[in-house]
This record gives sequence, structure tokens and C-alpha cells, in this order.
Amino acid sequence: MTQVDDRIQYPQGSVALLIGMWLMWLFVGAYIIVPASVLSLLMTDFGIGETAASWILTAPQVSAVLIGIPVGIYLDRTNNRVMMAAAIGLILVASIWGWVAGINNDYWSLFVSRLLSGLAIVTIWVAGTNILSSAFPPEARSTAVSIYTTGYPLGYAIGQYAGPQIATEYGWPTTLLVFGSLAVTTLPFIIFAGQTVTASPDASHTPTRSDVFRVFLDRNVWVVCLVSFTIYSLYMVFNSWMPTYTSTMFDLSLAKSGLFVSLFPATAILSRTGGGILSDRVFNQRKRPVLFVSFLTTTIVVLYLSGADIPSTFLVGLVAAGLTIQLQMGVIYTYVQNFVDDNVVGTAVAVISVVGWLGEFVSPVITGALIEWTGEYSSIFVYTGVLGVIGTLVALLASE
Repeated sequence: MTQVDDRIQYPQGSVALLIGMWLMWLFVGAYIIVPASVLSLLMTDFGIGETAASWILTAPQVSAVLIGIPVGIYLDRTNNRVMMAAAIGLILVASIWGWVAGINNDYWSLFVSRLLSGLAIVTIWVAGTNILSSAFPPEARSTAVSIYTTGYPLGYAIGQYAGPQIATEYGWPTTLLVFGSLAVTTLPFIIFAGQTVTASPDASHTPTRSDVFRVFLDRNVWVVCLVSFTIYSLYMVFNSWMPTYTSTMFDLSLAKSGLFVSLFPATAILSRTGGGILSDRVFNQRKRPVLFVSFLTTTIVVLYLSGADIPSTFLVGLVAAGLTIQLQMGVIYTYVQNFVDDNVVGTAVAVISVVGWLGEFVSPVITGALIEWTGEYSSIFVYTGVLGVIGTLVALLASE
């Protein structure tokens, strides 16, 4: 009897490309989040409060929201690998700019440098998703994209942990320079490893204006947008305010608090990859069950955290939150592709990404304002609990 080989076949260079893009996303994630790990130092040097400090954290999301959709539309028409390489160079420029601004205590110059980095991250993200969606077959696509997305939160973990260490030795502005420079070291992977992978759209299938409009008019796309907004709002609250919360509530040093909170994004390698595997293998490429489980369990974990009053129990809840929140964060980018034509995938990914970044932008600012208004850090859990309930309801209404 002849045996059928049912192993998934990957195009040449696709796995090496995934590794290189993962490393690149790791260093970019560390650059984006590292101000959160030294927020108290930044606030002291600039003489600013929580709300103004939050704008430094969320500035990349501001520019990503503003230009993300035009970038996505353009990427459906051009070579994505070339655009990704250019964006990595832009990260280096922004990191040098931010380093100089920090040394000179120039708040607004630092803010502008962070805005510039937002143009780079939206290009890297959408182009990377496009390239990997072309490089891997449908039965492995969610898993591949989910693995790619784990680089960014693991970068968050590295930034949260290493940021205070670097700041202690060399000053907090150096944290920006270090991680921005490391991102450039991945360029050889991007340029050479994926040469056999299609990175440019077929000229005969260039999207028309009506093709693009259909993306914006699709109800299912907007449901995925609401999912993206909610889950990224939850994610950014934990990454931006938990270092300050733990250092204040549990009297931890900034370095210990950074190590403590770094466990939250570090769960990504298990959680995001697990979400992709669940979708591809357990749920037969269905995505909605993953969304529902993620939101429901997150709501339960937030309730637990609100009552955790000693470091050990809080740490358990923080790790659990990392697992539950991130379970769906790779899946949603292949989920939206189910509702659009192949020639507008970049546009659809950009739309849900922009809405997710909008959530990342507003959630730390809202949280900071709530803390200032109530005078209580516990308001963090009221806000995140509401987000969890909303997400659970949206997942119930979503189409498959």
C-alpha cells in the first residue's frame, strides 16, 4: 500500500524568512515599549505627569493610525520586501533622533521621533503579514503569522526587563538607540532569505478603487476591527501601566518591577503560537472559537487580578493574562483575510491594524486619566474588565 505524505510543504526560503522577520519584530517591539520600563525616570527628567508621559508611549500608534490605511493600500501595489527594508532603516533614524532628544531633555523632539517610528512599524507589520501569507500554504498560514507576531511582544518583554538595566548604566535615552540599532542587523534576512517568496502583487490583479471600497463596506471586516481595538486596548494597558502599578502597590524597585512585568508579553511564544495551532489544527481553520475563549478567560483573569494583593498571587494572574489576551493576536490577521479578495489583503490587514493601534493609543491615555481622576490604581481593573466583557460579546456576534 502506498502511503500518502501529508506533511505540509513550504516554499524554499520561507522558514528562514520567518526567522529573520521574527528577530526584526523582536527588536522593533523592544524599541517601541522601552520608555514604559523607565517611565518614572522620563517623567522626572522632563518634569511631566502621567498623561504627558503616556503620549511618549503611544506616539508611534498615533502616526500608525493616521497613515496606516494609505500604507496598506500602497503595499497592495508594490514590492513589500523592499518597503520593509526601508522601514527598518527608518527605525534606526528614529532611534538616533530619540536618543539625542532624550539627552537634551527635549520632550517635543522625542515625541516627533516616536511619531516617525510609527510610519515604520505600520509598514513593517503589514508588509510582513503580506509576505508570510504568500510564503505559507493556507493550512499553515495562521500558525506562521502567529509565530511572526510573537516577536513583537517578546521584544516588549526584553524592553521591559533590559530597559532599566541599560538606563542604570548609560541613561534612559540610550535604551532607544540600542534597540533601534539592533533592528538593522536583521536586514540580511529580509533581503536575501526571502528572494524566492513572492513579495510583489500580480500586475493583472492590481486592486481597483471599487475593490478597496468593498473592504471598508464589509460588515465582517468591521467586526474584526472591533475585536482588534478591544484586544489591543487590553494588551497596551498591561504593558504601559503595570510597571508603575507593581512598583507602587508592592514597593518594588524599577528594575524588579520591569522583570516582574516582562513575564506578561513573554508568554507570547506559547500563547500566540498556540492560538494559531488551535485555529489551524483543532478548529479546522476556524477563528471565532479562539476569539471567544481569549476574551472570556481574560475577563475572569482581570477579576482575579483586582483582588490579588501580594506579589506572588499577582504574578500568577499577570502570566495568565498574558496567555489569555495574546491567544488571538496572531489569528485575527488571517481571520480578516477570509472576508476579502486576495488582491486587497494588505488593505484589510492595514484597516484592522490601524483600529488596533488606535486602541493601543487611547487605552494608556484613558488609564492615566482615570488614575489621576480617581487617585486609585485599581481603576485599571475596572477599565480592563469592561473591555473584556465587550470583547466577549463581540466574539459571540462575529461571523466565521
